[in-house]
Amino acid sequence: MGRITRRLALGIAGVAGFGVVAYGGTLVACRFVPRKHPSFFALLDAVPDDETARRVGKAMVASGHAPSDLRDLATLLSERPHIRAALVTDCPATRKRLVQTQCRADFAEGRMVSVEGWLLSQTEADLCAAAWLAGGRTG
Repeated sequence: MGRITRRLALGIAGVAGFGVVAYGGTLVACRFVPRKHPSFFALLDAVPDDETARRVGKAMVASGHAPSDLRDLATLLSERPHIRAALVTDCPATRKRLVQTQCRADFAEGRMVSVEGWLLSQTEADLCAAAWLAGGRTG
């Protein structure tokens, strides 16, 4: 292959520069596009969909440890800082990490509840209750 001429080098730099400007422009433009934020129900992915979780959720509501109205429960949960952050993220992995962080914070701060022989964080137990309420109260 031959030498790289000044004209070729300037052409390559120009094309690369145009690509950088175009990419940067799309990033700026995307900031103004409204994002669809996940609903409260997206948090329920952190709760196993099994009989035990439903039983815990039912016991939470029956014992009065959790509101029997899903909207009230969602409001209660959204007051917790990591849950509030999880509600506005689009990434399921980040959302799951934030829910886990809130559960750890509950344990560290002594917010635990004993239900059906399980010692759970308040957030975890409330999410089980939410899953039970959202799932048509079966189980």
